[in-house]
Amino acid sequence: MITKITNGHLVMPEGITDGTLVLENGKIRGIEMSASADRPAAAPEILDARGLFVCPGFIDEHVHSYSKGGARLSFLKEPEQAAKAHLLAGTTTITPSIAYNVFREDFFAAIQKIREAMKAEHTTIAGIHMEGPFVNPRFGAHSERAWTYDKASFLALLSAAGEDLLHMTYAPELPYAPEMEAELSARGIGMDLGHTAFSPADALRARKAGAAVITHLFDAMGCFRGPESAEDTGDLQEQASAIALSMDGFFYELICDSRSCHVKPASMKLAYRTAGEDRIITVSDASTTGDPYDPADYPETDLRSAEDLNINEIGQLSGSRLTVLESARNFMNVTGCGLRAAVKTATYNPARALKLSGRVGSLLPGRDADILFTDGSLMLKRVIKHGMTVTVY
Repeated sequence: MITKITNGHLVMPEGITDGTLVLENGKIRGIEMSASADRPAAAPEILDARGLFVCPGFIDEHVHSYSKGGARLSFLKEPEQAAKAHLLAGTTTITPSIAYNVFREDFFAAIQKIREAMKAEHTTIAGIHMEGPFVNPRFGAHSERAWTYDKASFLALLSAAGEDLLHMTYAPELPYAPEMEAELSARGIGMDLGHTAFSPADALRARKAGAAVITHLFDAMGCFRGPESAEDTGDLQEQASAIALSMDGFFYELICDSRSCHVKPASMKLAYRTAGEDRIITVSDASTTGDPYDPADYPETDLRSAEDLNINEIGQLSGSRLTVLESARNFMNVTGCGLRAAVKTATYNPARALKLSGRVGSLLPGRDADILFTDGSLMLKRVIKHGMTVTVY
């Protein structure tokens, strides 16, 4: 079946162009810049974008749950339902994250549930992300639950996930990190650095081993030398986030909530100015960790009043209630980067980081026909998955 999307502004990685986007059998066939002389055997379906922006489907490479309104869907327990909920919010490709603070039995059970959900037709789940469990126990909500490393446990996790493990977050300053890097590299598994206070030497070694992503930059990251690094100059230096930004070759995740709690406005602008639009990845880090609560029950001065933050049962900031589209929108609003660059942070960039850019992340020919219609403020109007409309707003 052929579908033609007309009257839209097509958001490409390097520019916005007007033309007709042609979809065929769930894939993008190409762009017609004018009326085509070719006549298909059957009349194509026409979707009139009515002047909206036509974007590739958004990718969330760091997400634990879906939490909107009264819905609380965890990828640990109901991955297929959580993925469908995020799809309706514009996330057409997703790598569910299993965190270090999940107990061992639940961690392995989640791996199997996600792998089973991946068998569904037209699934949005592209693979698994393990956020740990071998990270620095000083950093992150319930950081004390980080697992103590032993090779048998590490290899058991890799075996349980098999080829479905796309990327793993770890702390490169911990003594077993080089052993992990060698194994992950040999298996072609992406390496992300997070929940860490790595030194320049740690980061450089990890980068040479193939690490390519900094997990939620500025969040759950410490200082290599500690507070004493400010004694000489008055400025806290040698922070892991600054070390990461000083190096070439990394992608940088940002959790961009509406109150800039995970990433302060100046830090968000610094990351954008330093790394540029080609290296920023906006993520949701959506989570349901902690007891359920209604933001309406709390005063504005309490972080629990924010609709897109998640606070756990002991008052720690523990992920968000974002979707990745909302994160990209907040990034655009804070940095002033413009719609095209904001879309790139949630499509083309994560596709490259995950080595999926030949399949998703752009409107280039041969990619999956995963398409969003948005207005100029990145408000969602239509979601298309594999060429079929999922929802219209």
